[in-house]
Amino acid sequence: MDQLRNTAFAIQRWLSQPQKVLITCIAVLVATLFLNGTLWKLWGLYRDENTIVSQVLIAKAQMRVIDTQIKQATDTTYIERQARDKMDLVGEHDLIFVFPE
Repeated sequence: MDQLRNTAFAIQRWLSQPQKVLITCIAVLVATLFLNGTLWKLWGLYRDENTIVSQVLIAKAQMRVIDTQIKQATDTTYIERQARDKMDLVGEHDLIFVFPE
């Protein structure tokens, strides 16, 4: 019984020091957040957010390039130029020179 009384008195003395109580509460809070993984999950979500934002920016840039290509593909002069360059086709009024080897 005497030991219980001494323990109660020590706890009461400790509770009368607000700085120690505050530090202990903060330590318990931080330890709890680390032990249940909340801070680790929060850091992972923050990292994932940065990755997703960068992927969205890359996708938007690719969409702009594709939109430009679609606009070019509907232009008849672009189609004609591509046919001449890639398939070696000629226009109706073009001159063709054939050189023997």
